[in-house]
Amino acid sequence: MEQINWRWGHFETMSASGWHDILMLRADVFIVEQNCPYKDPDRKDKVSWHLTGHINGELVATMRAVPPGVSYEECSIGRVAIPESLRGQRRGIELMQVGIAFCESRWTTGIRISGQAYLEGFYQSLGFKTIHGPYMEDDIPHFEMLKPSP
Repeated sequence: MEQINWRWGHFETMSASGWHDILMLRADVFIVEQNCPYKDPDRKDKVSWHLTGHINGELVATMRAVPPGVSYEECSIGRVAIPESLRGQRRGIELMQVGIAFCESRWTTGIRISGQAYLEGFYQSLGFKTIHGPYMEDDIPHFEMLKPSP
C-alpha cells in the first residue's frame, strides 16, 4: 500500500489549485456519491486548517479542522473525505488519526463532530462518544459526538 503524504494548510495560505482539488473531492463524495445537494463551501472554510493527503501528487484524502468557538465551544473536525476507490484500506483511520493529533496539539478543548450515523462505530473506535442524536442534517442521519481532551 502506497504511503500518503499529509499536508496541513490554513485556507489563507492555500493555492487556488489546491483549494479546487479539495472542493472537487468533497463534491465527489458528499454531493455526487451521497446524492445530497447542499452548499459545501461555507464561512467556516476560511478560518479552518485543511488537511490534504496525496499519493503521487494526486489528492486522495481531505478534512478540515475548525478552531474552537466557530462550530462549537470545542474545536471540530469535518468534511472528512476519501474517494470510494480507497475505502476499506484503513485510510479513513489514518486520516482521522492525523486530524486528531493536529487538533490535540493545537487546542485543549476536546473535539466535537457531527458524524454521519452509519459511521458512529468508526468514530467511537477513535475515542469519540455519542452526545446527541440521531438527527437529520442535509437529509442524512447524524450523531453529535465528542472526543474529550487527553
